[in-house]
Amino acid sequence: MKIQLPNGKQHTLDDDITLEEKIVEVNNLLKEWEFEIHNGWDSNAVKFFLDSLSNYLVWHKDVKDSNKEDKEVMSRNKTNRLYRGRKDIPFSSLSKNDKSILFGEVRGGK
Repeated sequence: MKIQLPNGKQHTLDDDITLEEKIVEVNNLLKEWEFEIHNGWDSNAVKFFLDSLSNYLVWHKDVKDSNKEDKEVMSRNKTNRLYRGRKDIPFSSLSKNDKSILFGEVRGGK
C-alpha cells in the first residue's frame, strides 16, 4: 500500500506481512513523525497520513483470507438490488420540474 508521508513524499507499506508486523510498522512511522503530527494536527497532510495508517490496519487480510469475500461489506450491485422495485423516491433525486409540481415554484434553484 502506498501512503503519503506528512512531508509529501510517497512511502510504500508491505501488504504481505502479518497484522502484528503491520502494527509495529505503523508504530515506527508514528514515532518517526511524532513532531509533525503533534504540530500539524489540523493539516490535511497529517490527516491523510493518519487515515492511511488506520486503513492499512483496518483492511488487513491474512494470506489464507486474501481470496475470500468480506461478507460484512455489500457490493454496489447488492446494494442496488435492495432498492429495485421500491416505489418511494428521495426528494433529492427529483428533477427541478418534479419539485415545482410538488411544492410550487422552486426558490433559489433548489
